[in-house]
Amino acid sequence: MTRKPMPTPNPQVLFTELEDGTGVLLHLDTKFYYTLNATGVVVWKALAGAAPSVAAIATKISEAFRVEPEAAEKDVEQVLADMLADGLVIEART
Repeated sequence: MTRKPMPTPNPQVLFTELEDGTGVLLHLDTKFYYTLNATGVVVWKALAGAAPSVAAIATKISEAFRVEPEAAEKDVEQVLADMLADGLVIEART
């Protein structure tokens, strides 16, 4: 079984983490701003740090926010799908 490569942050997107643990993304091509809640910030940082898998990110979220791993994994998959749809992350090349 081959693992699907994780998407990576689009180099045209700037990230700023705020003091309260949330964050803001600015897509330089579209000029749209996006807000990230604390879990979104964890996802973004994991992608920027070359996260190995959705499960690895979900484990971080599960430990930090006391949610069930299955729920965290489902949420991470949805966040990644949303980020891909908005061009905030790009598919990694295989």
